[in-house]
Amino acid sequence: MHASWRTFLKRHGAHFSSESVSDFGEPDVELQAAENGTLLADLSSEGFIRVSGPDARTFLQGQISTNVQALTPLASQLTSWNNPKGRVVALMRLCEQDDAIFMALPRVFTLPVLKRLSMYVLRSKVALTDASDTLVHFGIAGSNAPGLLASCGWPVPAHTNAASIKNGVTLIRLHGLTPRFVLQGMPEELMSLWDAFKKQGAYPSGETAWTLLRILAREPVIYPETSEHFVAQMLGLEELGAIDFKKGCYIGQEVIARAHYRGNVKRHLHSASCQSSATVPPGTSVYASGTEQPVGEILDACRDLHGKTQMLMVIQDNYQSTTLSLPGVTEIYLME
Repeated sequence: MHASWRTFLKRHGAHFSSESVSDFGEPDVELQAAENGTLLADLSSEGFIRVSGPDARTFLQGQISTNVQALTPLASQLTSWNNPKGRVVALMRLCEQDDAIFMALPRVFTLPVLKRLSMYVLRSKVALTDASDTLVHFGIAGSNAPGLLASCGWPVPAHTNAASIKNGVTLIRLHGLTPRFVLQGMPEELMSLWDAFKKQGAYPSGETAWTLLRILAREPVIYPETSEHFVAQMLGLEELGAIDFKKGCYIGQEVIARAHYRGNVKRHLHSASCQSSATVPPGTSVYASGTEQPVGEILDACRDLHGKTQMLMVIQDNYQSTTLSLPGVTEIYLME
């Protein structure tokens, strides 16, 4: 986390957990804002890989599942980086900014992905660097978020993945029925924006409330615990526009294309909940009534304001109509 950004957040009452903000002192109020208010969320739990150099675009085109040639400062991309067997190593959001491409992904995953991705550089004229402590970003979400942004002079992107730029800061619209946006840029500008949005009624929050909104938007995240467990279609990446089937070759492309055209994927992403606020880590096994072996796996989970745990999970298709459970939790409920 950028040192001045950390100082700024601490001055605003942030409580830290390692390199991210857990909350601002009132977790339940933050969850309330996520449900029916306007949320202002620190996103320091995500890191950045900066990709630069004359061959940056060509290099990434052969690595990831979206068409990097279509990336512009006004159009971001949610994309996947896969292994040769088509399994998703990491999900990341691309943004072109200051003559470089930035890849946002969970901070805990940034250095392992950077190291592994660097193995493919070879003779390409491209530089990969960890920009997690250089660039700052935060989220703003809620039904009133577009109006609040507009009142502060921001051109509000109308479509998912679209971006606008002002004073060196990029604003990106994310997936979901509840309007969600992320702003990224240098600390000084982001501090001014945070204060301006807070004065307009946005409520500061940490990681939990933002995670809840992301889960409700059905936007998956891959953590180290779930890396290389799923083919892209199991995560609903087609529906999210995170795969381009016309772009040409990239790592894992043959397997992902075969799964698309033959339709032989037998596990898919589902939203679910349970009547428990217990912590459910990524990678937790999902069981079906009468089975001893897991039939699915948790991608992400977070408690809501009502004491439930909201989840994204991947399960086998033939167990969708059976009673499902987690270790220590009697029953979980699929939401379609």
